[in-house]
Amino acid sequence: MFQSIEFSSKPGDRYAQQLRRGFRRLRFEPEIEAEYRRKLIETERLPAAICAGAGALVWFAFTLLDLHRLTILGLWGHFDPMVWLWVGARWSVLALLVAGAIVIRRGRGDYGWLSWTMYSAMGLAIAVTTMIVHGKGAFAAENAQIVVVMAAFLPLGLTFRRALAAALLVALVSAFMLLFLDTRHGFGHSLQIVAMLLMAVPVSAMGGYLREHSQRRQFLLTAILDRQANTDPLTGLANRRSLFTHAERIVHLATKQGVAVALAIIDVDHFKRFNDSYGHGAGDLALQRIAHALSADLRHPLDIAARLGGEEFCILLYGATPDDAHARFDGVLARIRRLAIPHIRSPGGFLTLSIGAATLARGERFNTLVSRADAALYRAKHEGRDRICRT
Repeated sequence: MFQSIEFSSKPGDRYAQQLRRGFRRLRFEPEIEAEYRRKLIETERLPAAICAGAGALVWFAFTLLDLHRLTILGLWGHFDPMVWLWVGARWSVLALLVAGAIVIRRGRGDYGWLSWTMYSAMGLAIAVTTMIVHGKGAFAAENAQIVVVMAAFLPLGLTFRRALAAALLVALVSAFMLLFLDTRHGFGHSLQIVAMLLMAVPVSAMGGYLREHSQRRQFLLTAILDRQANTDPLTGLANRRSLFTHAERIVHLATKQGVAVALAIIDVDHFKRFNDSYGHGAGDLALQRIAHALSADLRHPLDIAARLGGEEFCILLYGATPDDAHARFDGVLARIRRLAIPHIRSPGGFLTLSIGAATLARGERFNTLVSRADAALYRAKHEGRDRICRT
């Protein structure tokens, strides 16, 4: 008599399935992956800005050291393209780091590519300036590149793959310069540094992989718990708590924008008799089918269908005029009639709904709107059920 229905909106289903499948390649299904990326950008915004600011301070210290070294080497006042490249690289990257820290902290969009650009520019600038400083006979700490390579896996708003690509870019360019362009040290010395540099990539990448894997697992667990806290486990609709939280925001927004809001409180007619006749298993399946029918008419992103408890549901429509809302609620009744769920103890022989509808008045609170819709539902019950009454 009843067919089982799969609901993609059941609490935590997508997230629980993803958790069971695993994510060894640090990749979710597209929809969850996009959600995770947005969450990553949001949670790492402050750490990324702090890292950029700290990098700018350290870079500024090296810039001041450069001024001292240029003075000692007597290179001021002489036109030397390499010196200008050295100084230009230092100050350009410093400006990029400062601007980047400000943009990340104050911005709202995805700053991942900005972080990647800042990190790569800093690493490549260190590789270039180290070779120039060596060429001028001054001391340069080429070992610092090892620290830079490891820094790619700091919380910069980068996924593991982006961080690994940036670390490899800096490591390989630095290795090439040390092996083929560094004329001050012998090949053996440069090879030792390159070996440590290349070893730093997998070691730090392992830490980065484990950190992101843990982050992704925590993201899924949090999403599952959040859905369970805000979703009815039987029907997959929002629960009462979620409805009232959502409704307060909708009412505030509608009042601000002068938009209509319509509410319908829905009750399944003679549902206790249905359970007594067919059993609670059949009753649960009937509620699932009804919930699916209620969800079918949600058009606006702010529309919501919820189960209030037992056999009572509600629909909240944003931007629906009274006439439009009445037509849509009438469509709900029609869909339930087309389902033709048998009910031998109902006057019509099938399961039906009673609906009480109300439209938000100017300055009205949601609790008052609920009371008016509830009163309309009582009238619908009193007038014979299987109908809509509105206030």
